[in-house]
Amino acid sequence: MVDFKQVKALGASILGLKIPGAILGPVFLGLLSLGQGYSRALTNISYPLLFAWALVWLFYGRRAWPFRVGDFPRQWRRGLAIYLAVYLLTAFIGAGIVRSLTYLLIDLYVIFAAPIAWLALSSWPRLIHFLPYAYGLGLMATGYVTFGQAKHCLGCVRARGFLGTIDMGGLLIQLAPIMVGALAMAQSDTGKKRVAKSLFFLAALGASFVAMMTNCTRITLLCLPFLCAVMFVVNFRSFKNLVGVVLVLAALAGAFQIARNAQVLDRFRDIATPASGSRNNAERFNYWEHGLEVFLDHPVFGIGPSNKPGLPPEKMIRRKSFAYQHAHNVFLTVMAEMGIVGLAAFLFFVTRPIKVLWPHRRSPDKLTFFWVWSAFMVVSHLFLNGITDHVFGNKPMMILQFTVVGAAMWVAVGRDPPAWPKRPRRLRAVSLVGKSTRNGL
Repeated sequence: MVDFKQVKALGASILGLKIPGAILGPVFLGLLSLGQGYSRALTNISYPLLFAWALVWLFYGRRAWPFRVGDFPRQWRRGLAIYLAVYLLTAFIGAGIVRSLTYLLIDLYVIFAAPIAWLALSSWPRLIHFLPYAYGLGLMATGYVTFGQAKHCLGCVRARGFLGTIDMGGLLIQLAPIMVGALAMAQSDTGKKRVAKSLFFLAALGASFVAMMTNCTRITLLCLPFLCAVMFVVNFRSFKNLVGVVLVLAALAGAFQIARNAQVLDRFRDIATPASGSRNNAERFNYWEHGLEVFLDHPVFGIGPSNKPGLPPEKMIRRKSFAYQHAHNVFLTVMAEMGIVGLAAFLFFVTRPIKVLWPHRRSPDKLTFFWVWSAFMVVSHLFLNGITDHVFGNKPMMILQFTVVGAAMWVAVGRDPPAWPKRPRRLRAVSLVGKSTRNGL
């Protein structure tokens, strides 16, 4: 006969329940971090495994795993609860409730990357130091692949690597500023460590530039240098003289390369003259106009989440017509589907990490400072890239955003000891004549 207790014990061992620290979750998070800069396939494999690991912890591991998990920030949980309540309200009022609820489950699957990252880091806190290196390795691999796809030049070939053309553009916007912050954090080391780390993150930034030029997505060409510049200014005092000079010279060389690239300039000229032949621009303007029309028809609660109709066939230029289609703009899409009430709830939710992390924006702890500003950069990506596309519905971009946000909140308010040191209580002076104070001195 089969001894089910032995089978259960074997399964628990395989799932990591008997491994000290429940190491499988951190392993999956590390693979996810590597895949986010390099391969969509690796992301699609590692994140479901990480999600399944978190479910095992929820139903069984809380009693079996020894690590401590702090309380996830109340501000973030409150924002999610309000967003879900408004989402369900607009779903019941609008059309296509089954479709709305289906896409809600997909959104939650992505949103839960934040608490899952918190859980994995609680399992093995040292992982937080290795995540920037995983991002950097992914970017180096992507730079190498895209350089080969462009036939070893910086031509505008719309390279896709192993991420996809659209996904790569957004992920580069998110990851490149993180590399600038990691380079600044590396300056706190001394000797050979500082040199090695600086060279690593400089190489990752160079690979990001190569991937950006060969991918040639316009919003990436605008947002990536801007957010990298913001991260550089924020960390300006951390850079040693030589590294700062090298970074500034590299930025100037990159700007010169962009300015002299005729293919890049042509892509920007098409924005100003969409009728001159850029069908993509003209169709995108039609999407924005249609999204605004749907919002004006349903201004309060929208037409229903994930139920915005596609463009009419007569407005389609280069793609086939879809029954449902977003407005190629995060804010117009949310307004059309959930109305002004839904837009308010959405903005309240996506800005909760800023509310949680803002008190730590000047943290003297280097690690906290780095992750807090990394979270600010990925949230900024949502607002910048969201102007031209519905990035909230893009799983790779949003998994990266919520992973970084979860890691930043864990570093700032969840790890033990806390990242923000408490100010020591002042003691009253001790009298020389033997008078005791209330502190017992």
